[in-house]
Amino acid sequence: MRVRVGLSRQVAIFAMMALALVAGITAGSITTAGIAAAQTASTIVVQGNKRVDADTIRSYFQTRPGEKLDAAKIDEGLKALYATGLYADVKISQSGGRLIVTVFENATINRVAFEGNKKVKDEVLAAEVQSRMRGALSRPTVQADVQRIIEVYRRQGRYNIRVEPKIIDRPNGRVDLVFEIDEGDKTTVRKIVFIGNKNFSDWKLSDIITTGQTNWLSWLKNNDIYDPDRVSADQELLRRFYLKNGYADFRILSATVDADKSGSGGFVLTFTLDEGEQYRFGTLDVVSNLRDTDPASLRRLLRTTSGFVYNAEDVEKSIEDLTIELSKLGYAFAQVRPRGDRDFTARRINVSFVIEEGSRVYIERINVRGNTRTRDWVIRREFDIQEGDPYNRVLVDRAERRLKNLGYFKTVKITNEPGSASDRVIVNVEVEEQLTGEFSVSGGYSTQDGIIGEVSVGERNLLGRSQTVRVSGTFGQRVRGGQFSFTEPFFLGYRVAAGFDLFYKKNLQSTYQPFENQTIGATLRAAFPLREDLTVGGKYSIYQRKVSLQPGWKDGCSIDSATGLATPVGCDVAGFDTREASIAFKQFEGTSLTSLV
Repeated sequence: MRVRVGLSRQVAIFAMMALALVAGITAGSITTAGIAAAQTASTIVVQGNKRVDADTIRSYFQTRPGEKLDAAKIDEGLKALYATGLYADVKISQSGGRLIVTVFENATINRVAFEGNKKVKDEVLAAEVQSRMRGALSRPTVQADVQRIIEVYRRQGRYNIRVEPKIIDRPNGRVDLVFEIDEGDKTTVRKIVFIGNKNFSDWKLSDIITTGQTNWLSWLKNNDIYDPDRVSADQELLRRFYLKNGYADFRILSATVDADKSGSGGFVLTFTLDEGEQYRFGTLDVVSNLRDTDPASLRRLLRTTSGFVYNAEDVEKSIEDLTIELSKLGYAFAQVRPRGDRDFTARRINVSFVIEEGSRVYIERINVRGNTRTRDWVIRREFDIQEGDPYNRVLVDRAERRLKNLGYFKTVKITNEPGSASDRVIVNVEVEEQLTGEFSVSGGYSTQDGIIGEVSVGERNLLGRSQTVRVSGTFGQRVRGGQFSFTEPFFLGYRVAAGFDLFYKKNLQSTYQPFENQTIGATLRAAFPLREDLTVGGKYSIYQRKVSLQPGWKDGCSIDSATGLATPVGCDVAGFDTREASIAFKQFEGTSLTSLV
């Protein structure tokens, strides 16, 4: 019994000691946690700040009055301070129950300069970089600016560009940021090679793509500069060309760019093609799964006929026509899908246009982005559907094609994203604008007019309103003239292109034309589309023509009012008043005069 009692007492003593130890550890943990939890924003001490006051730095730790500052909030505040880009380093420590935040501020940029740039103006580069005068110097931002500058030059075909940022210290914690630029030469496409083309010549395919190889006209066309985006667009042009001509199995195996081994410093662009076989249309049919629709009446809308060479564009346009017709019949959500069945032996493609009731999805919003110059409404009016209308992918693709055909944008991309509800969709239109101004100088020689020169200036997107204006002037030894043209593509809100021309021309006397011919007038123009690929138009001109004869002509000379040409067939008008002859001709303008006397 004594042994058992002794053991029990020992066990009890050990148990009491273990409980005391656990209680002590727990108490210590509670005390430490209490110290950390007792810290608030008021106990934060800020050191090293010169330009930013301490209260602003404390605010990044996002605590309300009396709220405890835990480790998670300290970590969030540290990340927020780094995210400002104002600090090169931030250190956080604890001392005596206080949180000490020590900041090392970035220098302030005194100015941003560019040196060595001759082909790109300072204003263009300044708009690209993110480093700004009176802003904080951030080395990650500077490195990103270097890449932006390189990209600007690469878009102009200069791939040998080198950019080196330099920092020059100034008093009072300021620095000058200087980008030293070595522009290098343009990297041009010296040669374009097509491999695998058997049915179309290199010359024909070169005419399809927009990239050109360097030749004596490159300085004028400026299409020999290597641009990856342009090459990608050229691949799509080649694909559409082959599909339009019946090559349904066409593929572009690769489009590679290699340095010219001749040492000219340019590129060799190589397209490797797999043309496949040419197909023709087999049977064409319209299959409708909608009630109260007659497939036979819809077949008349098909753009092609059995036996014709297969054309993917005709299939796309047939789908558009069917979709629009179904919308008019009240089927706003109808979808038309082509279903092709290839007969490899006969080289035929049987196409069935299957009409189904699509899901009921509406357009919640259309976002237009990237248009810095072109007005939003110019882009939106190319859509046949608006916000709130049923979503139709065919009509969206049609709008994308219209926007590309305007010629105002380098790239056009339309994407979708889910809306606020399951039956809502948001349409995003991303565009990248390009230059739309035109300037041309031309010259020539004519035995009648002598040396002739013409200068013209035009703009295809005036003030971003899609209007076209052009002014030209002609100057020669024996000819003077000018013309002003204006076109509004959407007259009175309709898809009608209307415009006018004002013109003036004067032919002086010469050995070949012994009289002066002066014409002044105006032309009114209008054109409207019958369908997407067919436009009809007309014009009306009114003009006044004045002919001044040389004194001493003989009676019987013949003058054609339509051309203004005179044939001196020996008539005697000695002493005839040239001014009176001009007035007489003006009075009978528009008729064929054979004699002025």
